[in-house]
Amino acid sequence: MVKAVSKIREVSWRFGVTAASNESDNVEKSFLQLKLDLEEDGKTKDVFVEMTISEFYKFLHNY
Repeated sequence: MVKAVSKIREVSWRFGVTAASNESDNVEKSFLQLKLDLEEDGKTKDVFVEMTISEFYKFLHNY
C-alpha cells in the first residue's frame, strides 16, 4: 500500500498566553497555534494544531 505525502503550502502561527480560565492550572500558560495549509493529490486542506511551548520545542527537535 502506498501512502500519499502531503505538501505544506503555507504555515501561519499565533502565540498566546491564557489570561483567565475556569481551570486554574491553565492561567498564565503560553501556547502556540499553527495552521498548516496542506496539498495532497491536488486537493488542499487546513490542519490546525495547538501546543504548549515545551511541546513545540520537542516538535522542532524531532523534525
